[in-house]
Amino acid sequence: MADGALPREPGASDTPDLGQADTIDAGFVLDKLRTRHAHDAIYTRCGSVLIAVNPYKRMGLFSEAVLAQYKNAHSLPAEPPHTFEIASAAHRAMIHNGRSQAIIVSGESGAGKTESARHMMLYLRYVSNTSPELETRLYGSDPITEGFGCAKTVRNDNSSRMGKFTALNFDPSARIQGASLNTYLLEKTRVTQCGPGERSYHCFYALLRGASPALLKQLRLPSAEPSAYAYLAGGHTGESGGERTDKMLWAELETALAAQAWEGAALQELWQLIAGVLLLGNVRFDAANTDAAAVEGSSAPSVAGCEAVLGLQQGSLAKALTKRKLKVGGDMVEKDLSLVAAGDNRDALAKAIYSKLFDRLIVQINRALAEARNIYSPRATAHVIGIVDIFGFEIFEKNSLEQLCINFANEKLQALFTKTVFAETMRAYSEEGIDAADISYTDNGALIQTLEAPNTGLLAILSEECVVPKGSDEGFTEKVMAQHGKGGIIVRMKGVGPKDGFGINHFAGLVNYGTRAWLDKNKDPLNGDLVVLMQFSDNELLKELFTEPADVAPAAGDRKKFKSTKFKGVTDTFSAQLTDLVGTLDKCDLHFVRCFKSNDQKKPDLVEDAVITRQLNTSGVLDALRVARTGFPDRMPFDEFCGNFLVVPGLGTKAELAGKAPKDRVLALLQKLGVPGQKFRCGKARVFFASGMLEGLRTRRLEMQAKVAVAIQAAGRGHIARKAARQLRRVREEALQAMLSAAAQEDVEALRAAIADARAAGVHRYAAGEASVAGAEERVAALVAELRARREAEGALEKAIGAADIAELEVALQRAAGCKSDRALLERGERRLATLKEEEKRRKEEEARLAEIKRKNVAAAAEAEKKVAEERRKREAEMASRDAALVKQQTEAKLRQKEARELIKQQSRIQEEAETADAESIRRSVAEEEEATQRAIEEEEELEADGVRFRSGTEDVLEYAVYLGMDLREDVGLLWIADQALQADDPEGWDQCESPNGDLYYMHEVTKQVLWQHPLDYQYQQLYLEEKKKGQGKLDRRGSSNGAVVAPPKHGGSRGIDAPPAGGPVGSSDDALRRVLQQLLGTSHTELKRLLTEPATCRARSSRHA
Repeated sequence: MADGALPREPGASDTPDLGQADTIDAGFVLDKLRTRHAHDAIYTRCGSVLIAVNPYKRMGLFSEAVLAQYKNAHSLPAEPPHTFEIASAAHRAMIHNGRSQAIIVSGESGAGKTESARHMMLYLRYVSNTSPELETRLYGSDPITEGFGCAKTVRNDNSSRMGKFTALNFDPSARIQGASLNTYLLEKTRVTQCGPGERSYHCFYALLRGASPALLKQLRLPSAEPSAYAYLAGGHTGESGGERTDKMLWAELETALAAQAWEGAALQELWQLIAGVLLLGNVRFDAANTDAAAVEGSSAPSVAGCEAVLGLQQGSLAKALTKRKLKVGGDMVEKDLSLVAAGDNRDALAKAIYSKLFDRLIVQINRALAEARNIYSPRATAHVIGIVDIFGFEIFEKNSLEQLCINFANEKLQALFTKTVFAETMRAYSEEGIDAADISYTDNGALIQTLEAPNTGLLAILSEECVVPKGSDEGFTEKVMAQHGKGGIIVRMKGVGPKDGFGINHFAGLVNYGTRAWLDKNKDPLNGDLVVLMQFSDNELLKELFTEPADVAPAAGDRKKFKSTKFKGVTDTFSAQLTDLVGTLDKCDLHFVRCFKSNDQKKPDLVEDAVITRQLNTSGVLDALRVARTGFPDRMPFDEFCGNFLVVPGLGTKAELAGKAPKDRVLALLQKLGVPGQKFRCGKARVFFASGMLEGLRTRRLEMQAKVAVAIQAAGRGHIARKAARQLRRVREEALQAMLSAAAQEDVEALRAAIADARAAGVHRYAAGEASVAGAEERVAALVAELRARREAEGALEKAIGAADIAELEVALQRAAGCKSDRALLERGERRLATLKEEEKRRKEEEARLAEIKRKNVAAAAEAEKKVAEERRKREAEMASRDAALVKQQTEAKLRQKEARELIKQQSRIQEEAETADAESIRRSVAEEEEATQRAIEEEEELEADGVRFRSGTEDVLEYAVYLGMDLREDVGLLWIADQALQADDPEGWDQCESPNGDLYYMHEVTKQVLWQHPLDYQYQQLYLEEKKKGQGKLDRRGSSNGAVVAPPKHGGSRGIDAPPAGGPVGSSDDALRRVLQQLLGTSHTELKRLLTEPATCRARSSRHA
C-alpha cells in the first residue's frame, strides 16, 4: 500500500463496527475480521473497543496525510477505524470534558501492542505541537526501553518483557508539557535463562556485535560471539530476525544514552555492569563438591574479569558466592554453601544487577523528560493522557507465578473494562429513559477478591507461607485449596497431585498453574554478603544501585529511619504497583485497544482461524459485545426506522402516519408490523429491540419487496443504461484531466500512458478532446528532445569528469546544468572541477616553492662564508668573556643560597600558622565533645539523683535512646523504651551474619530478608514515636521497690512489644566495639575514631569529669 493512502474499507456491505452488526457470535466476528484483513482493513471497531490485527507487513496508514485526516475530522465515527481515531477521541474528550484520559492496549506477545501504542503517541505529539526538545526526548528513549526491556521470543522478534504506562502531561491549552514512564514486572528470569529459539535482552547482543574490539577488551569480554556466554548460549545466538540488526541497535543505543546524559565514566560503568552479568554466567562450580561449593579452575578468568568490571577486590567474589559467616553461640563461624546455593547466589546477583540497572535507566529517562519541558507552554499540568501497554492474558502448557501475575493484572483491567462498557450501555438507557432495573451483567469481582483479599486471598496466603518456618510450595497449595477449593473459582488441577498446583477459572477460561518454586520466586532472595560486596564496589553506578536510602547516614539533625521487618515479596510489590495503576486509571476516561495476531507464523496475508478464535476468547471482546447489547441490544433512531419501514409495500401507512410526532409514528408503525410490546422499548429519540427482533423485521421487509421485484428490475435496467452513459462521460473527463495533469509534468512514460488511456476512453473522438490529445503528443515530442539533449550533455559531462581538462569540464558543467541534468551528476562534476583546480593550484605552488629553494641555496652559500668569519670572531669573544661569566655564576650562587634560607624561614612560619589553626580546630572539636559528654553525664547524674534506675546500664540506655532518635532533654520519660529494648530476648528466625568487610547484618532464615539494623530497631522506634505523639515525653516515675523506671501500664511487665522477639545489644558492630573500648579505657566518650586513635585524650577527659 502506498504511503499516505487512507485506511481501506472492504465495501458498503461490510461494517467497520461489530457493535452495529446483527449477530455477535464468535463465528460471525471471526468471518468479519478475516474479510477485513484480506482487504488490508486491519482495524475494526467493536463497540467502544478497537481491534487491531497485526498484518506482519508494512502498511501505509501512518503518514502525515492520515494524521491530518483524523485531526481535521468533524465526526470520528464517520472515519475508518484507526489507532489515530482512538488517540483523537481521547484528546478531544480531554479538551471538551476536562478529564484525564487513558488508553489501555493489550494483547498477546507479537500482537503489535508496542507499535499501536507508538502510533497513538505519534498522533498525540502531532496534534499537540510538541517542542523539538521534548519530541527528541520522547522519541529518544525508545531504543533504551527496547534494548534493555525487549527480547526475541518464539512469538515475537521484539517482545516487550514488561508492562509500561506512559503518561503525557498536558497544560490548559492542550499542549504536551512533559511525560513520565512507569514499568511493571520486568521478566528477570530471562537474564539468566532463555529457551530454545529465544534470546535474552537485546542489549547483550548489541554490545557484543556493535562495540569496538577495544571496548570489548576493556570490558574483559573474551569473545564477541554470544555462544561464548552461558546465559546466552542456551537460546538463539543469531540476529533477532527483525529489520534492525544488533549493530544498528548499538548505534541507536549510543545516541539515545548520550541524550539521557549517559556519558564518559557513567556510560563506561553502565556497560561494565552488562559485561559483569555475562561474565557471572560463565562462573561454574565444581560438580563434585555438592556440599561445599568451589569455583572451577577453568572459571578463574571469568571470575577475575567479573571482579575487574564490577570494581570488586580480587578474590572477594568467589568467597561471597560460596561461603557465609554466621553467628553460632558467641562466635562467627564461616559456613560452606552447597553447590545449588552457590549457583542460586550467582544467578540472583546477575538478575539483581540487571533489574536494578533497568530501574535506574527508567529513572534517568523520567529525569530527562522532566527537564525537557515544553518551552512554548511553561504552565502547570492540567490533564494527562496515559497509554498502558501491558501483557495480554497468557495460557501456556505450563503456567507458573509469572503467568498468575500477568493474568491477575488482566483481571484487574478487565474489571475496569466491564465497568466502563456497562456504564456506557446504562448511560444510553438512562438518556433514552429506558428502565434497566432488570438488566444484569457478569463481572469478575469475586475472582479478584479471591486473589487479593487482605488475609485470605491467594496472594496473602503465598506471602504468609513465605515467612512460615519450613514453609513449602506444597503447604501453600494445600492452604489455597482449603480456603478456596469449594468456591468454584479455584479448582483441582487435573493430571497432577493435589499439592502440585491448581486451576483458576479466569474470565478468559480455565488456567492450570503448577506451584513448584513459587515461594522462592516470591522471595527472590539475594545473599546479604553479595549486597555488601556491591556496596563497596569501585564502580560508582553499581554502588549506587545497591545502596538503599535507608543505608545512607542521615543528615545532621535528622532522625535515623529504620527499615521495617515486614516481609514484602515480589507479588506484594507488584500488587501495590497494580493498585496504584488501577487507581490512576479509575480517575480517567478509558479507551481500549485489543491487539490480535493474524497467525502464529508471523507471516503476512495469512489468517489462522484458531489463532483469532483463541484471542477472541482471551481478550473479552465477545463478552464486551454481549454486555453492550444486554437487554435491548439493537437500536435505531426514530427517523431511520420510519424511513426504512414506512415504505414497505402493503402496509399503506405512509400518508396515515405522516402528521404524527416521531415517537407516535414509530409506535403506530410497530403496531401495524405486529411487534409485541415486550420485544421493544421506545426512548426519547431511539427505539430499542430485543435480540433478533430487528433482523426479523428486515426479513419481512425484503419478502414484501420481492413482490414488486419485476417492476423494480425494469426500471433498474433503464437506470443502468443512463448510469452507463454518465459513467462513460465521467471516465472520459477523468482520462482527459489525467492526461492534462501528466502533460504538466516531465514524466514521458506517464504522459504516454495517459494519452493511451485518453484514446482508449475516446477523448479524441470529439474536437476539443482531439486538440488536447494532439497537444499532449507535441508535449511528448518536446520532452523526448529535452531528454535526448540532457543525455548528450550528461555523456559529455561524464567524459569531462574522466579527463583532466579544467576548461572542458567547465563547459560541460554549464551545458549539463542548462539541460536540468541529474543533480547528483552535477555535484560530482563540481567536486571533480574543484579537485582539478585544487591540483592545479598545488602544482603552481610547488613550482614556486622549488624556485624559492634554488634562490635560497645560492644565498646560503654566500651566507656560509660570512658565518665562518663570524664564528672566528665569536670564539675569540667567548674566550675573553669566560672569566667574567665565571665570576657572575659565583655571585648568583651566593644569591640563591640567601633566597633559599629566606624561603625555609617563610615555610617554617606557614607551618607554624597551620599547626596553630589545626590545634584550634581540634580544641573546638574537643570542646564540643566535652560539652556533649558533660550533658550526658549531667543527665545520668540527674537520673541517679532522682533515684531513677534501669534494668540495663544507665549509660547503655542513654546511648540506645540517642540511637533511636530520642532527644534526652525532652524524652526522659520515654527512656523505658530503650531499657526494654536492651532487655528483649534474641530474635527468632533471624541469623546474625558477618559481611566480607566485617560489618554485621541480619538475615531471616526463612524469607532470606536482609536487614542492616537489629530486627527490632524499627518496632521500638515506632513505639517511641507513638508514645511521643501521645505526649508521654515527660519523666514518669512510678513507685517500685527498687526505684526503677517502668513502662506505662499497657506494657505491664512485658519485656518486649507486639513484634517478633529480638535481643542482645542492639545497634551495629560499631556500637559493640564502642562499648568494649569505653570499658577498657574507662570513659564515656562516644566517638569511635577518637577512641581508637587518641585513647589517652579520652582517658584524660574522663578523669576530669569524674
